[in-house]
Amino acid sequence: MKILVFSDSHGRIGHPKAVLEKLQQQVDMVFHLGDYDEDAVALHAMFPKLPFHYVKGNNDFGSDTVSHKLVVTQGKRFLLTHGHKQRVHYNLNTLAYWAEEQGADAVVFGHTHVPLNDASGRVYLFNPGSITLPREGTTPTFGIITIENERIEGAIMEYTQRGEIKRRQWSR
Repeated sequence: MKILVFSDSHGRIGHPKAVLEKLQQQVDMVFHLGDYDEDAVALHAMFPKLPFHYVKGNNDFGSDTVSHKLVVTQGKRFLLTHGHKQRVHYNLNTLAYWAEEQGADAVVFGHTHVPLNDASGRVYLFNPGSITLPREGTTPTFGIITIENERIEGAIMEYTQRGEIKRRQWSR
């Protein structure tokens, strides 16, 4: 099982659309972590055969979309959130404790626009970064989460100016 993960597209769906066009046959599901949830709706309309799960972010004003969602697949529990309500800019402890209280195996979040792939704690922490507005001098990024043999493994992927997709060589 492979899950494609986007966050913080901010109304610019060109990059996520290009990624989906290239990878749609290789992934089984898509998560979008807010800012803008309307992008997830538009992308799902373009790729209706893929199941989409999405939440709203702090810039999704007036949206009826949920702010967090628990998705169970392949026996693993993924808690989706944008992260602003858990104050992820300040530290990740609140987020990790909250996810653990929810019985999640992994929490998938955005908001910071900075990728994170951290399996060191009791709950897997995964942030794909931003596909359109990266911070800290990085290139646009997204994620791929693989579930295989009851194991969760995340990969941060770069989307280059030439439209190439490359696996990022570092993780925290």
